[in-house]
Amino acid sequence: MKNLICTLAFLFLTTSSFSQSHSRDRDIKQLDINQIKTTLSNLGTLGFDPNKTTWDQLRFRDYLTGGELNNTMVVYDQGLWILGKINGEKHASVTEWNTHFSPGPIINGQPAMLYNPLDSARYTIYKITKGDNFNNPDYANWPIDFGAPVYNNGKPLIKGDQTLWTAFNALDSTTLNYWKWFQPNNNLNLLPIEIQQLAFARAGDKKDNEDIFSNTIFFEYTIINKGNSVIDSAFFGFWNDIDFFAASLNPPAVDTLAQVGYCWALNDTYTYTPHRAPAAVGFTLIYGPSVPSAGQNSVFNGRSLPDHKNLPLTAFHGIEDDATILPPFNIAGSIDDAWNMAKGLKSDGLPNINPSNGEVTKFQLSGDPITNEGWIYSDNYTGGGAGFVMFTGPVNLAPNDTQWIMIALTPALGNDRLESIKIMREKAMLLRSLPYDTLAYGTTPYKIDYVDTTNLPDIIESEIVPDQLSLSQNFPNPFNPETTIILGLPQQEHVSLKVFDILGREVRTLLDEVKDEGTYRIRFNSFGLASGIYIYRISTNSNSISRKMIILH
Repeated sequence: MKNLICTLAFLFLTTSSFSQSHSRDRDIKQLDINQIKTTLSNLGTLGFDPNKTTWDQLRFRDYLTGGELNNTMVVYDQGLWILGKINGEKHASVTEWNTHFSPGPIINGQPAMLYNPLDSARYTIYKITKGDNFNNPDYANWPIDFGAPVYNNGKPLIKGDQTLWTAFNALDSTTLNYWKWFQPNNNLNLLPIEIQQLAFARAGDKKDNEDIFSNTIFFEYTIINKGNSVIDSAFFGFWNDIDFFAASLNPPAVDTLAQVGYCWALNDTYTYTPHRAPAAVGFTLIYGPSVPSAGQNSVFNGRSLPDHKNLPLTAFHGIEDDATILPPFNIAGSIDDAWNMAKGLKSDGLPNINPSNGEVTKFQLSGDPITNEGWIYSDNYTGGGAGFVMFTGPVNLAPNDTQWIMIALTPALGNDRLESIKIMREKAMLLRSLPYDTLAYGTTPYKIDYVDTTNLPDIIESEIVPDQLSLSQNFPNPFNPETTIILGLPQQEHVSLKVFDILGREVRTLLDEVKDEGTYRIRFNSFGLASGIYIYRISTNSNSISRKMIILH
């Protein structure tokens, strides 16, 4: 369905005069300093690259063959929602695969593309990396006059090891008919809001059990009211379409303690990649907007703001698919839909009822898939557009007032789908516990303690060379669906490790290649096999050993 919608959207774009100009002016650059690679646009969305956001850690997951899996996508698209009231009337600028936002800042009360379209080359996205100088055009043309951050000496400010910066706005009337499935009633969609987006990441190629910053991207949003009227009751939403593992098996959920919305895998095996442990992919609210609160301190644009506090997540709306029309897990089709979602209601304005306890809640799907408690997505599959919108607010914005929020993309990968959720939550809580300067400018690695046994076959210790061929009893045994087998080779030679049913028929080949001497640990997934007794056998040119295992579904 996603492909159909994208095709229809493209056909509409090519027939619209706005689309012909603005699609031409959409620009993208890739944040690519660590294991996450993401193509960000100057509209706050992801780019046209079919890979969108990928995660290198997913590339090597087939522990039976050691083969490389190419499906490393984790996010298909993302973007902001800005809602607010002006003189009592509701406004909303929304991103759902397309967007109402327009490139560039607001200049003299007008959107940049209307005020000075001839300067559109400046309404781009800028990328700088540590060590850059004026040989990088983005460094040389860093748009200080648009609000791009600088050091005290006036040079471009780099957070992490690589920074991407852009500005876009919600004031361009030519965006109102940009796309069809979110229909504004009239000019109520217009908001005199300018958004400055700064994305950054640290360099690294480690896993989370060595350095979580190798697998994290940060997004900062500076939100400015450049109009002449107060915008009250403003909500800020972060929307996404998360795709990983299998796009139709990734339901949404939220952990309000860790302040992370995420998608997780409905099962541990997928037909096309049955040997791959599924990830969990989340976005964590690090700092929400600042509101007055006596005696507290908030973080605002990286600085301490006394007598204020940072708002937490205040609502969460799951999305089942881009084609879903009916509540509760539908996309927004109107301003009223968006406002109801931001207030923690279903899109039709009715309250969300937690089916596990019958209580009213503003947080859909806030249960725990690990313990199977609370409100958990209950269908057997999702659509390809599964994701969520998470909200924080409300706040008031007087003319020229500024708000600031910080969000982190926090994927995690454990030895199975539930451990992936556990690691992701711990990662989110660790990031939220660290000072801002550590996140933005630190170099110290921080890690999550877990034992990774997923990139297999793998030598346990190259120094451990047995005197003779060895084969361990699998553990656990009985098992469902995975078990571990340890084998030892006294010398380099061709080795096969196969699984047979009780009638002696071969059902799986785990190894069939030349291996160096050493001790290996191999995980076997029983996906597709019935319960019962099986034989696994290691064979070399000179010897063989067999043992029994029990699959118990």
